[in-house]
Amino acid sequence: MRGPVRVLVLVLIGCTACIERPFTEPQAAARAQVDRSALRDVLVPPPADAVVVGAVFGNAAELLAYKLEPPQLVAGQRSKLTLYWRCKTEMEPWHIFVHLDDATGSGARIHAEHDPAGGRFPTDAWKPGDLIADTIWFVPAGKPLMLYLGFYTQGENRLTLTTPGRGRDDGNDRLLAGLLPATR
Repeated sequence: MRGPVRVLVLVLIGCTACIERPFTEPQAAARAQVDRSALRDVLVPPPADAVVVGAVFGNAAELLAYKLEPPQLVAGQRSKLTLYWRCKTEMEPWHIFVHLDDATGSGARIHAEHDPAGGRFPTDAWKPGDLIADTIWFVPAGKPLMLYLGFYTQGENRLTLTTPGRGRDDGNDRLLAGLLPATR
């Protein structure tokens, strides 16, 4: 009896594997939902003393300016860098990368890859006309740093640098936005 039962079980398992499952169309990625009223500290224009840049990425996001506080890097002292963006059109989900390279050529780099506004305001929630203040904190070694930045997704996929504004395109869809000075 064991043989016929085993065969029957195998036949039933084989039959269930052949049952056609209904086709389900993949859902389009839902736009990020955020409570915009909780972003009063993020949805702000750049201050008058910010360094103007005017670089555009993918014809979708413009780096209007940036501000460093304190205005010069001090070795071992926490620094605040705020990037001021303007959304020009709806965007897909992108992450922001910031590379702070030692301007003396030592090869040292501070990486600050992040989601905008500490993850509270992803790019796919940005709306055309939004002004976004995106702040990062870091502790420098006290040497001048070159500020490179841009947008990326999986791996090395970067959003095209459409125009560098007052910055410089390094040829890798990475903007050299300026030099962050250090105290002596």
